[in-house]
Amino acid sequence: MGNRVCELFGVRYPIVMGGISQLPELAAVVSDAGGLGCIAGATAPPKLLHERIRRYKELSDRPFAVNFPIVLTPEKDIEPKMQMMIDEQVPVVITSAGNPKLWTKFLQDGGCKVAHVLPTLYHAKKAVEAGVDAIIAEPAESGGYRGEHEVSMMVLIPAIRRAFPDVPVVAAGAVADGAGFAAVMALGAEGLQVGTRFIATVEANAPDHVQKLILAANDISTMSAEGRVKPRISKPDFAMEVLGERKQTQMGQVAALIDSIDPIADVMRELIEGGLATARRVHEELEELAGAEEAIAG
Repeated sequence: MGNRVCELFGVRYPIVMGGISQLPELAAVVSDAGGLGCIAGATAPPKLLHERIRRYKELSDRPFAVNFPIVLTPEKDIEPKMQMMIDEQVPVVITSAGNPKLWTKFLQDGGCKVAHVLPTLYHAKKAVEAGVDAIIAEPAESGGYRGEHEVSMMVLIPAIRRAFPDVPVVAAGAVADGAGFAAVMALGAEGLQVGTRFIATVEANAPDHVQKLILAANDISTMSAEGRVKPRISKPDFAMEVLGERKQTQMGQVAALIDSIDPIADVMRELIEGGLATARRVHEELEELAGAEEAIAG
């Protein structure tokens, strides 16, 4: 049985880049490594976004996505940008922070696949009713836009998978290595959206203060920001300790598990090979436990 996320997006690995960069260069590296690269499309003027899409196509012939948090996209730009997705034959459009009914059918009729990022089972129901091709489930631990909701990965993924088994589910955030990837797959996800871990890569070329905060983070270094969409950010006091100033950056709790800036290819390799190694180890341990139980029963 094939992986539905890979089949839907036309990629080798079911690993989706989060909307962490507006630049096509990082997206192209992720796509060429077997994942689905992504260009953040909300804030750039339409002309600049068009140039970035064209630049991506010069760099890679692999599928890619453009990401739109709807409430963060200027109202005057949203319609021309969505038409651009069709005109430029963007393979995948990822929407979030807004009503999935607004643009899903329009984009699909134009040939785009649509995935919607959401934080609760209630929002998953709305996305399925809108006809999205895939759900990207964003738990409380993630660095993305979750609004006021605080549902953990351990609950969110299996709840959505049980409710909507026919829709591919991608887990967003809370994963930095193969063990985490194996864990979300065990919960019912069929793919992974990666944000913070891809920021902490050589190719992302993130600002120095961002790299320092991610590498220094522990399990209590982040908080939910104020405002409507409430991304997870670094705590001011933590930033003061690390940087000497209360500078904040968007990052998930998983920053606590990141201790190096690595090439994208190495991160991808760890997710896939490390995930397989973890799955095999867990399988062996559970098999041994089941054998012990049978021996006791016998």
